[in-house]
Amino acid sequence: MKGTSSHFGPRSQSPSQLIIHELQEYLRKTRIRRVHFSDGSTAPPPLAYVTNFPRLSIPLTGCDRMQIARSGRTDAIRPVRGHAVFVPDHAWNKPEWSEPVEVMTFLFGVKQIGISLVQHKGGSHIQPLAVKAHVHSGYDVPTHSVLAALMVLATDHASGALARLLTQSLLYACLRLLKSPRKQAPRKAIRTYESICLYVQENFHRPITRESIAGYFGLAPNHVSRLFRKEGFMRFNDYLNLVRINRAKFMLQNYNMSLKEIAAGCCYSDAAYFCRVFKKVCKVTPTEYRATHIAHAPEEPSKTSAMNVTSVQ
Repeated sequence: MKGTSSHFGPRSQSPSQLIIHELQEYLRKTRIRRVHFSDGSTAPPPLAYVTNFPRLSIPLTGCDRMQIARSGRTDAIRPVRGHAVFVPDHAWNKPEWSEPVEVMTFLFGVKQIGISLVQHKGGSHIQPLAVKAHVHSGYDVPTHSVLAALMVLATDHASGALARLLTQSLLYACLRLLKSPRKQAPRKAIRTYESICLYVQENFHRPITRESIAGYFGLAPNHVSRLFRKEGFMRFNDYLNLVRINRAKFMLQNYNMSLKEIAAGCCYSDAAYFCRVFKKVCKVTPTEYRATHIAHAPEEPSKTSAMNVTSVQ
């Protein structure tokens, strides 16, 4: 995590160098023995991670206890080193974080691959430590092909030798991209803009301002505004609201939660303000949206929300 020290490696190492080192050591010492596939066959429980792009996680140390959806039921799994968890787009998983664990996760977005090295000391009240790196400008052909093949196997929960070998190959492909940046790298402004977008998508449920983003990325607040006007053709606050309202739409469809609870889950302290922003973005009120898009909301209302990493670029 930027500005945070951890035992992941020397402070002199950049996030990319640290992740390359950890991934190289993992592949040198470890072979994938089992692949767990999640799916979207059940409604995500509160605090589940929901994505609309594929995600892969591999435990480095400890046991990464979690729940996943699989063939119409919710399964509790206990991945350890040598296991991998593959979550396709629009599927979910719910980590427990009940005991110390270190995990490397890969987020396969449309424009970039985000790689995080996460250390959790155990206990839901303790924030994890993380370092992050990104592979910008999409994929090379081998990486895209391996990911596409793994997506096909995920639909059948095929956990045999082919799934294990493809997962191992995908890790090698990501390492190759990290170590060999593409010759035609995007402009620094685009890389910074995309990194900020990914940060917002991962942290929308926390208080975020233009100033806090500027501080995190070491930029001037006015520079953040210029980036979003030039690269995103919108204001920063408009993008932040778009991500949060996209999350609210999912919650309205899948949870019997009050508007106040949904607003709080999307980091709006004022439900009335949330409703005004929702109508401005969606052209209908949250109540009207729920009435026309209701899906399979759980019977019991919840005071917590599912987490979401949303790609709206």
